[in-house]
Amino acid sequence: MAITEGARVHAGLISRGEVSPLKDVPFHGAADAPLTRRVLAGGDLFPEAEKRVVAHEMRAVSAATRDYCEPHVHDCPEINILLSLDRLVYEITLGDESYVVEAPASIYIPAGLTHSANVIEGSGFFIAIIETADYVAKPPPGGTL
Repeated sequence: MAITEGARVHAGLISRGEVSPLKDVPFHGAADAPLTRRVLAGGDLFPEAEKRVVAHEMRAVSAATRDYCEPHVHDCPEINILLSLDRLVYEITLGDESYVVEAPASIYIPAGLTHSANVIEGSGFFIAIIETADYVAKPPPGGTL
């Protein structure tokens, strides 16, 4: 991180984020995910922000349905944002309904709603904004850990 002289008072407000494998996130490691995951806020990064922001980067994913994200719930709301470099297509499951969504798009997931998201094809970013600094995923009602 480059810091200009004289601007050191607020240097603690800047973070490069942490690259971490998706398979380490509960309910997100059923298969190899075709993406790179970067935690940008939450956990140890800016916990005072009281949000978790995670960017998932996909590059040239070929047309094939992926099943790396299993259905799960959170006890807080989540917003998903899809941005494409060219074309990005996701399958989003909300409750018992599945949708094929193409970027640009946003999805609001209320607390307690069973959901999952899996890239189908394309390049771009899937950004998750979770309304807590400490992310916790739980099995859907009636599910098991």
